[in-house]
Amino acid sequence: MKINNIVKYLIAFEFHVLTVSGLTAPIFAIFVANSIVGGSIGVVGFASAVYMASFSIARLVSAYYVDKKFSERQRITLSAVGTILIGFCYLLYVFARLPWHIYVLQIINAVGVAFRYSPFMSLFTRYIDRGQESFEWGINGAVTSLGQALTAAVGGIMVEKYGFKTVFIIVGVFVLIGLIYPYMIYREAEKIKDHMR
Repeated sequence: MKINNIVKYLIAFEFHVLTVSGLTAPIFAIFVANSIVGGSIGVVGFASAVYMASFSIARLVSAYYVDKKFSERQRITLSAVGTILIGFCYLLYVFARLPWHIYVLQIINAVGVAFRYSPFMSLFTRYIDRGQESFEWGINGAVTSLGQALTAAVGGIMVEKYGFKTVFIIVGVFVLIGLIYPYMIYREAEKIKDHMR
């Protein structure tokens, strides 16, 4: 089955950001407990609640604007803004010392994820190849899950060897490298528009 270039770039974008972010999945609770003054399981739990609440609100608001207000270029731009927020959030974890730092960063990360994901869903739905909807969503889900599984295993090993700060810096930098994908998606979408004129 042939997959069009925009869907390929969207899958690569999702794979890139989620796979790299997966490096922190097994270490976040340990980081909070060991590196944050007053860090505890309770702080981890509240941080997770703050993230989910913030994500839910930002997801609904961003989805509304993506559907009702934004042009295609604005959708791609919003996805890039979300990626920037996610990347800088990981870099800022290096400086986190207190529980409230973690809560603020969880809000920033949640907003970034929502801003990146709402346009992703819209663009994927728009450009998905008809008759291959389930297959292409399946590829997206499979490759990102496998990527996260790999990096979850690697993340713990990297922390043991290099420390939390190094891992957060690596994740932040590589997430920001993912900004190349919105540009590629925009360029491909413009080509399609040119062919339709």
